[in-house]
Amino acid sequence: MRAAVHDKSLADAFHSIDDMAERLGLAEAVRDRAREVFRKLEDARAFPKGGKCRNRKALHAACLHVACRAVGTPRTFKELASVTGDSATAGIKDIGRLVKHIKVHLGEEDGGQAAGEMTMGAVVRAGDYLRRFGSLLGMGDHEVDPALEAARRLEKNLDVRRNPDSIAAAVIYMAVQRTGAGKSIRDVSAATGVSEITIREVYYKDLTPHADLLFG
Repeated sequence: MRAAVHDKSLADAFHSIDDMAERLGLAEAVRDRAREVFRKLEDARAFPKGGKCRNRKALHAACLHVACRAVGTPRTFKELASVTGDSATAGIKDIGRLVKHIKVHLGEEDGGQAAGEMTMGAVVRAGDYLRRFGSLLGMGDHEVDPALEAARRLEKNLDVRRNPDSIAAAVIYMAVQRTGAGKSIRDVSAATGVSEITIREVYYKDLTPHADLLFG
């Protein structure tokens, strides 16, 4: 009986992960990796709160977040929260908490990795988001490539301590402003999931003073 319950629980989790991955347009490799993360959590009995997690959808989304990073196609917490059925604020908070939990129990923590732990993927950088953000805005390669180069120069020459998705959104906004692509900050915010306030702050405080370096 216990095995049957376990199998059903695993099947339900995999179905939920698959559904979320499909709605987000994620590759099969990401879906399979997320399933692996969830299975390892279950095998290790590493679920929060004594083996139970009240927000199962957020847990499945957290597994997808870890898988996206591992495969090299990161997604923001906001994007993942959009397929959990929760409000954006609650979903983002729960997913972030559960991602930290997964890192502690299965992956890298504070830069270390013990034998048998699950790799969490390379450090996520602004450039990892840029091409997808550009595609969502309908930008061509000739518009996105300068933004990618700007992100590379920023990383090499400046110390901007912001979330990589925020930097990517601000770089994209700067790129469209320079090319006259007709995209507003609202358009960029809607496509990237980064708030207009954050984009403006990064754009004016961190990027504009170095515009010649980034796009010169």
